[in-house]
Amino acid sequence: MATYSAEAISAAGTVLTERTAAAGDKLVYDTNAVLRIINGSGGSITATITVAGNNSYGQPNPDPVITVAAGATKAAIMLPQYVDPSDNLIALTWSATPDVTFIYERH
Repeated sequence: MATYSAEAISAAGTVLTERTAAAGDKLVYDTNAVLRIINGSGGSITATITVAGNNSYGQPNPDPVITVAAGATKAAIMLPQYVDPSDNLIALTWSATPDVTFIYERH
């Protein structure tokens, strides 16, 4: 399990760190943060954001699922509603991790 902070992109340019997807990955929420998933595998994968708590009807909050096709890259904005109040982090669950990497950046 690892926790990652968003890397700031500057006007001069920034070399971003590509991280290997692993079980237990968590993100520190940051305004204007984007999760960029790079799927180098031969099959489609999903990244599920585990959202804690219940909605106003008492039902569990839905867990957003980001589907990334084989060989594709997909970006998604991270929302404050994704933060788990118990640890103030965004939890990710990957359907597969071989050949899957990600960049967590903010603009």
